[in-house]
Amino acid sequence: MRIVGIAGSLRPGAYVWRLLEAAARELPATVDFEIWRGLEQVPPFEEGGLPRPVSDLWHRLSAADGVLITAPAHSALPAQLGHTLDWIVSARGGAVLMGKPVGVVTACPRAHEGMWTQIQLRRALGAAGAVVRGAELAVSTTPVPFDADGRLADQDYRARLRDVLDEVCSLSLAETGSFGRSAV
Repeated sequence: MRIVGIAGSLRPGAYVWRLLEAAARELPATVDFEIWRGLEQVPPFEEGGLPRPVSDLWHRLSAADGVLITAPAHSALPAQLGHTLDWIVSARGGAVLMGKPVGVVTACPRAHEGMWTQIQLRRALGAAGAVVRGAELAVSTTPVPFDADGRLADQDYRARLRDVLDEVCSLSLAETGSFGRSAV
């Protein structure tokens, strides 16, 4: 099974990057998890051919069984993440996400702030035909939520993140069987 992770921030070391890396540590060893790092190169959407970074993402998503997006809380989607979603939804009929499970997780100081971002992501991803999971999980950035190993320190957040990942993986594996969780 292959899952592609997308962090919706351009800042290296941002919470959403760390959250994506923490998610990778919670996946079973049988899952191939790849973080796509081309967000900063995606131009605004325009009709025509796919720009190189969008084509790269398109091919990765085509080969993936699921997607995990981590995003910062904003009243509007970060511009680059919005551009990326515009391309995914519009290019080639948006079929790359049709029926694929997508987990959405936000990082924000207060959980209610993450709901705006999650609603916008759910709307855009739903327009692309994705099966969106985990929209209820908003990880607070205060206090520092990561332990020394890069995992979520709060056990409740960690369990909820695992639930999101389990949903993405179980929907992906519905036809091929189930996976066993590795020891954490």
